[in-house]
Amino acid sequence: MIELYLSEHHSNGGNKNTDALKLLFDKVLTIQPDVYDCPSQDPFPDDDRIKAIRFSCDPFGNGKITVFAYIGFPEDATVRTPVPGMVLVHGGGGHAYAEWVQYWVNNGYAAISFDGFGQVYTGADHTYDASLDSWAYDPDSQPPMDGFASKDKPFAEQGYAYFVAEVILANTILRADQRVITEKIGLTGISWGGIAAGTVIGYDDRFAFAAPVYGCGFQDICMTEWGIWFRGEGISEVWDAKLLLPCVTIPVHWFNSDRDPFFDARSTTACAVASQNGMLTLIPAFTHGQIEGSAIEELLRFADEQTGKGQRNIKITALRSEKEQVILSFTTPEDVKNTEAWLYYKTEDLVYDDKYLRENWKCIQATVMNGEARLRIPDDAYIFYFVVRGEVDGKTQVFVHATSGVYTRDLWFSQDEL
Repeated sequence: MIELYLSEHHSNGGNKNTDALKLLFDKVLTIQPDVYDCPSQDPFPDDDRIKAIRFSCDPFGNGKITVFAYIGFPEDATVRTPVPGMVLVHGGGGHAYAEWVQYWVNNGYAAISFDGFGQVYTGADHTYDASLDSWAYDPDSQPPMDGFASKDKPFAEQGYAYFVAEVILANTILRADQRVITEKIGLTGISWGGIAAGTVIGYDDRFAFAAPVYGCGFQDICMTEWGIWFRGEGISEVWDAKLLLPCVTIPVHWFNSDRDPFFDARSTTACAVASQNGMLTLIPAFTHGQIEGSAIEELLRFADEQTGKGQRNIKITALRSEKEQVILSFTTPEDVKNTEAWLYYKTEDLVYDDKYLRENWKCIQATVMNGEARLRIPDDAYIFYFVVRGEVDGKTQVFVHATSGVYTRDLWFSQDEL
C-alpha cells in the first residue's frame, strides 16, 4: 500500500500530551484489579462458561469504584491447556455484552466484555436481555461516559481516560488467569470501542494484535460530522490514535464500511498505513452497529491467524499499473472459493449530508485468472478502492473480503509503480 495522506498527516510518534498520558497509563499497567463474582447476574442458565463479575477500578486515585463485566472461558481451557484471549470494547449506547463473550468462547477464546459507560445489568436473575431497557446507571461504578465533555479537566479526571484505563485493566484480568495464553491476547472494539482500541495500543504493548471496527484515528481528515467535532481543541491533539500509531508494532487490522456515517474510509486507510504492521478491510455497504461489528468473519479469521488457531484471510499482495490497466495480485486461502475482484469508485470526493455519504459507490468487476485481477479505472473515477471477495466453503452466504485503501485519482496516477 502506498503512503496515502501521510506526507500531510503523519505523526512521528507522540507529543507532550501523549508523553504525559504514558506516565499516567504506565501506573495503570501495574494495577491488579480485585475480581468479584456476581452469580445472580450470570447471563445464561444453560451456559456456565459465561459469568458476571465486577472488578475494582481506581486507576488514578480518584476513589475506588467497581466495573460490571462478563467473562468467559471455553470448557477445555485449563492451566495445562490454556487458550488465547480477547478483550471486547463496546460502542456508544452499548454496555457489557454476554453474547459477544459467548461468540468468542464458542470459537475457542477466553473473553471479557466490560461496561465502560458506568452501567450495570438490572434484569431478572438468569434472564439476560441485551436491550438498554435492562441496563441502568451504576452508582458504584465510574461516571457515565461523557464523550469528551470533560476534555478541559486534567487527564486523570476525563471520562475517556477512565474508558482507556478499563481496557487496560480488562487485559490485566485475562493475563492473570492461567487458563489464558498471555502472549496471545487480542483487542477489538466497536465504534467508540474502536476509537479506544486505537488509543490503547499506544499505551498497552501487551496485546498481541488489535482489530478496531469503525472507530479509528486520523479524524483530522474525516469528513463526517463526527470527524469535524473530533477536531475540537483538547481532543485531536490529545486522544487521536494517529499520534502513537507509528510506534505500534503489533498487527492491527482496521475494519470499516465504505460509507460509514461516523468514520470515513479515508481516515481508516490512513490508520492502516500509519501502523507499522497495519491491515485494512472496507466492507461495501456495511451497516454501523454492535451486532454487525461483533461478528465479522474476517476479524475472527485475523484473530485465528495471529494465534495459530485457523484459516487466514484473502490478501492483496500487489497493485501495479501496466499501460491503461491495473493488475491486482492476491492470495486465497484453501477454504475460500468463487473469488471475484471489483473496483469501487465515486466520481466525487467523500462528502456527507446529514451523516450519510452523498453519492453512492459505483462498481465494476475485474477479470480474474490465476491469482490476478485486471481492470481499467474509469475516466470519471475520482476516489476508489479495490476489493477481492470469496465465498467461504461450507458456510452458506458467508463471504470474506480483502481490500486496498482508498485512493484519489491524482494520487494513483502520480505513482509509477504501486
